[in-house]
Amino acid sequence: MTDNEGSVYKGGAAESVSELKVRDAEKVAIETLPVISEGVNVGLSEFEAAKGVHVTKAENRRIALKIDLFILPMLCIAQGLSYTDKTALNYGNLYGMQTDLNAGGNQWPWLASSFYFGYLIGNYPTGWLLQHYHCGRVFSITTFLWGTIIIAVAGSKNFSSALAAYFFLGIVESIVTPGLTLLTAVWYAQPEVPLRTMIWYGFNGWGGIFGGFMSYGVGHIKNASLEKWQYIYLILGATSLSFALVLALFFPDSPVNAKFLQKDEKLKAVKRVAEAKNGIKNTEFKMYQIKQGLTDPKTWLLFVASIAAQIPNGIVSNFSTIIIKGMGFTTLQTTLLDAASSGVQIASLIAAGLVTTHIRHTRVITMAFGNIVCIIAAACLTYLPSDQKWNRLVAYWFTSFQSVGFSLSLVMISNNIGGFTKRTFTTALTFIGYCVGNIIGPHFLIADEAPTYHTGTRAMLLYKDRSNVKKDRAYGKVVTEEDKLKGEGEDLHYDEKLLLS
Repeated sequence: MTDNEGSVYKGGAAESVSELKVRDAEKVAIETLPVISEGVNVGLSEFEAAKGVHVTKAENRRIALKIDLFILPMLCIAQGLSYTDKTALNYGNLYGMQTDLNAGGNQWPWLASSFYFGYLIGNYPTGWLLQHYHCGRVFSITTFLWGTIIIAVAGSKNFSSALAAYFFLGIVESIVTPGLTLLTAVWYAQPEVPLRTMIWYGFNGWGGIFGGFMSYGVGHIKNASLEKWQYIYLILGATSLSFALVLALFFPDSPVNAKFLQKDEKLKAVKRVAEAKNGIKNTEFKMYQIKQGLTDPKTWLLFVASIAAQIPNGIVSNFSTIIIKGMGFTTLQTTLLDAASSGVQIASLIAAGLVTTHIRHTRVITMAFGNIVCIIAAACLTYLPSDQKWNRLVAYWFTSFQSVGFSLSLVMISNNIGGFTKRTFTTALTFIGYCVGNIIGPHFLIADEAPTYHTGTRAMLLYKDRSNVKKDRAYGKVVTEEDKLKGEGEDLHYDEKLLLS
């Protein structure tokens, strides 16, 4: 046997003799588990064919680069468009949408909340669709549907019709962020996941910048035949419909049928991802993995932390323009100043991705740092004198650090949860918490408190502090490699057998 024969890729180095002995012992135990057919294990034949194949550093970089060039841009655009579409209320309200829909008093926040009620309902079913059907087709159909709904919002004549549209928009858009979390684990090796997740999640910020500049441009339309807020929805809807065609034509289901990979690269792409001990895509629903998810304390800590973290997000993502304009800026100034906040968000997410990728054991510290920055910024926003509008504006920009903690929790799911059904279930439950927080958040913006909205800014301060505590409890314990093997061995039956063969 050569030094590299049967090795597992670890930075390009072969395993030591002692590691191989441990692995062989585990292999004997795992091989007694039942075999599941090719029909439910996507990439099974490719992994079987890749037994004994060694993935070198150069090959690993080449495959990752190809995925970055072909897949990552579509993940990024999907996330950015989804964010811009669901937060279009932020821009529509600047141009009289609330008045035109007769959404007076405290009715307006219910438009944002109705989106997340739909999200709550669609969350697990859309994940099920991704598990059982071709990812590109599922994403294409849902993107087409949400583009159609966004255009329909432009035709809304009253609050009730817009409320219904946003509810159904939430159902179809619920596939995006949870789905991208699952797909990142399908396409990327474990060390690559943090930075890639930060990149595509950072397109929330790019979506905000696009929305800000688009809104600024719409504000300069002269002698418009429609209301300006209607142009915003028509532009966003048409963009989503165009992107749906791109997904239908170019997004593959998995590395197995990716046309941009050569045959040998497909084998190695499957092998390098499966070696993370998280399993390959499996279309079979496994009830035992649901039971494991329900009894895992980390699942519920993730759920509670998501609720606490997303209450501030429900305020920031849907009502940032109201808060900024309330500081004393004009409508057009507000559109551009809100885009600057998105720039801070992008920078914080990319920095977090680089730190957690290149410095080991820094995820919890990075999550805590993001939360602390948000707490300080929210305190300054709340308690600085109202005449210090520029200082308060800078403080508001830094509340966007709230994205760091939640996005890194998605990395935890992609990297640390084994078994496709369990990962889908944990993702769904985490996003139920995400929905609950975003449903609650907008209602801290009380109309009678305009333009300062002190209850809303205090809510950002309080709940981000609680989120920090929950995440420390969820992720504070260091998990050893032995713990990982024990946990993943219970989660993965045939998938784990493949990994250790």
